[in-house]
Amino acid sequence: MKSEADKFDAVVRTLLSVSHEEIQKRDKEWRRKREKKKRAKTSPASRASNGKG
Repeated sequence: MKSEADKFDAVVRTLLSVSHEEIQKRDKEWRRKREKKKRAKTSPASRASNGKG
């Protein structure tokens, strides 16, 4: 007979099973979006030089 912990573990594994391929796909998409956000911001150096003058 399975213990409560074993039953819980089995349910969690079933509910949260995501293929390695899917994880890689999501990670690649997340990194692409993060890079876009980083490029959109101005650098601290350019902000400092804009304030002077």
